[in-house]
Amino acid sequence: MDIRTMTNYAIGFLISLFIFPILLVTGIELVTYDQTFYAGQYKRLNTSEEIGMTSEELIRVTKELTDYIRGRLDTMDQIEADINGVTRPVFNEREKEHMVDVRALFRFASNVRNISLLSLICLFIILFYLSNKKPWKYFSAAYLVTAASLLLILIAAVPIVKSNFTYYWDQFHYLFFDNDLWILNPETDIMIQMVPEPFFYSAVFRVLAYFGSGCFAIGLASFLILRAARKRSRNLISEEVK
Repeated sequence: MDIRTMTNYAIGFLISLFIFPILLVTGIELVTYDQTFYAGQYKRLNTSEEIGMTSEELIRVTKELTDYIRGRLDTMDQIEADINGVTRPVFNEREKEHMVDVRALFRFASNVRNISLLSLICLFIILFYLSNKKPWKYFSAAYLVTAASLLLILIAAVPIVKSNFTYYWDQFHYLFFDNDLWILNPETDIMIQMVPEPFFYSAVFRVLAYFGSGCFAIGLASFLILRAARKRSRNLISEEVK
């Protein structure tokens, strides 16, 4: 294998790496902003009854909360609801301060995705010209190897996380937050009543399902591209022999 071919595969490998944060962040956003998902979880967990809020009010509050995360609301101060017969602000100051951190984390994740997408496009253009306008073979081969490696990691990691979800969920917060505002009281704080640990358990594995589906779709396309390329190569060899 010559230097140019090795370089093409190396670029294909880098492109493959940039695909994963794009898929992961997209999966997180699909779950976070899916009001149907919230409604299903609220029904499963009897959230409306636990909080003392009607289902309609709960969905409205959820929509306003996710609008805040997306930057469509400047503040959470105006989020009010009828809770146990009393109209009041839904979230206290600690919860609102935590959501400032959450929104910042989502912005960071969105920036990572955008940078990854830009890097992917730039690398693909480079690969396009280095490979004599035939980049798909190199990308597809590199992606299948990279995705297979990631699959092995996930196969090992998912059962470990499922065995002690609380511990690893806490480690996630220690890693991404530099304060303890995320530690909320389920007896008094509406936010943790809305999205308790069982909610996040379902959300995390739905994100992984979206992520895995995206990885699989690209992997299938890569496999078909490589198979077509090998078939063309065999046909060319057969024609030369004739």
